[in-house]
Parts: sequence; structure tokens; C-alpha cells
Amino acid sequence: MPKWRCLVCGYIHEGENPPEVCPLCGVGAEEFEKMEEEDNSQPKETVVAGKIEAAPSMDKESALKHSLFAISYGLFIVTAHADGVDNGQCANTCFQITSEPPQIAIGINKNNYTHQLITKSGKFGVSVLNQQGHDYARRFGYSSGRDVNKFEGLDNVHRGELGILLLDDCLTTMEAEVVGTLDAGTHTLFLGEVKNGEVLQKGEPMTYAYFRATR
Repeated sequence: MPKWRCLVCGYIHEGENPPEVCPLCGVGAEEFEKMEEEDNSQPKETVVAGKIEAAPSMDKESALKHSLFAISYGLFIVTAHADGVDNGQCANTCFQITSEPPQIAIGINKNNYTHQLITKSGKFGVSVLNQQGHDYARRFGYSSGRDVNKFEGLDNVHRGELGILLLDDCLTTMEAEVVGTLDAGTHTLFLGEVKNGEVLQKGEPMTYAYFRATR
């Protein structure tokens, strides 16, 4: 079965064609490259739980793309609420900017429904997945909120003080109000001031490398 690699986040998809949308970072099929079949006669670059072993030689373009795979990512469920509608998506870009005031940034693909709701409402939620969060990554990452209600049948959620649905079964949650944006081409970087935070569990956060190694 052919394999396709996302050039943005490194997600690997198996199938005759690349996915319409990357379930992790939200880019379209045009950002996937078909992976060459393994050739055991020569050493290849391998990625094992986040550890990258490079091939002895690589052209400049390939080296640039593969260098990005070494960046460590977390996995988060970013949620939004606007006009009476709730939606969420799996995202791998969420990081702290400042502690005073508490500010975080998230990167969201402009084609995603979550982007539309955040733009309308000016606020967003983040649920930090634990290492058992594989099903959440699939539920919120493998389909579009324009086509399905991702919260349907999901009981372990609660609505935060800003009115955004958040997961119960995760390490922590945050709600933020958008205070700035940066146009990043296919994505928007939303800068948010964190208004509420919860600590729900103890444990290790889910990373993209761990998700790939244990899926």
C-alpha cells in the first residue's frame, strides 16, 4: 500500500491517494509527497518515536523538508464556538508566548471550519491530550466539522467560562481570547490571552512522535 508524508508536520498516510486534509495540521493533499518504497540495499532515513537517523547524503530540498521532522510537536484539541455551533480539530501547534499576561499561540489552517469559528468569535479553547488520547486525535482530526458533528455522542465534555466546549479526559484545558493574528500563508497564527485554565489529570502529554509510534 502506498504511503504519503505530510510535508508540514510529517504525518504518514497509507492509501492509494493522499488524504484530502491532513488530520493533524490541516493542510491539503497538495502538501503530501509519495514516499519511496524501502530499498534495503541502501540505508534510509528512519524516524522512531521522534528519533531521526539521517541518510548519509541528501539533496538540499530533501534536507530542508526532513529537518522539519526533527521539531517536536504536541497534540492538542483546539475548540471553538460561534453562532450556536461547536467544533474542534486536532492541532500540533500550541505554545506559550508570555507568562504575564498569560498568552499562547495556535496555528490553524485557513480552510478549516475551526478557523472560521475562531475568526467569528474571537476566542478558542485548547485541551492538552494525555498519552491515551489517540481516539480524540482521530475523532477531531480525521473529518471536517462542516460534514459531521464531532461532539455527537461524546459525553465527557464540559463548557468553559467563555462558552467553549472542552474535554474532560485530558491533562489540562485553557480558554483564550484572541488579541492578535499573524497571516502565515495557508495558516493563521492566533495569539490568545488565556482567561481560564484547568488541571484535570496528572500524566504525560501526547506528542506527535508518540502518537505515530503507538497508533
